[in-house]
Amino acid sequence: MKVAYVSQAGNGPTYEIEADRHGNYSIRCSGRVVKRVTSVTNYIGKPRWGSRELQLNAIEEAKAAIDAHHSAEH
Repeated sequence: MKVAYVSQAGNGPTYEIEADRHGNYSIRCSGRVVKRVTSVTNYIGKPRWGSRELQLNAIEEAKAAIDAHHSAEH
């Protein structure tokens, strides 16, 4: 799933967040990868094909990282 996001402050560039159903995500700005996070590959109870919940949690984690970056700058 791809999502466009601007920090909560409302200023700054637009970031593209791409997350999969396993909890992996990447953040891009102007086509350049700014951050990439890979989830734990195997754990007890992990859904074999991933889940929508893991995907949504990854997107929220990426948004929090963007907001933290912008609040540290200002």
